[in-house]
Amino acid sequence: MKKLLYVLLFISFFFVVGCTEESRNKIFREADNILGKDLQVSYIDSGKVVKTWIVRDSKITAGKDESGRVLGYYYFWSEKKGYVQIPIERTIIEEYRKVAN
Repeated sequence: MKKLLYVLLFISFFFVVGCTEESRNKIFREADNILGKDLQVSYIDSGKVVKTWIVRDSKITAGKDESGRVLGYYYFWSEKKGYVQIPIERTIIEEYRKVAN
């Protein structure tokens, strides 16, 4: 089993080294989408946090029009609220890490 893991790592290394930086970035973004992260999304108004949501093991999406331009809103599924849509320019997204007591 260890040999198979080493072979896969070896092949993966050469695959990543042989790719352009753009391709590597795309691969790593896709890995993040598959693995998911816990994120904290905050809506800011007049410099103060108005509302905060926790997005567990998911992702946040920006809407795009037919030509691929970003529309100006983030969409996501919140743990407690459900579907949420908020403006990009008033949003802060952070990785959520629960602090141990």
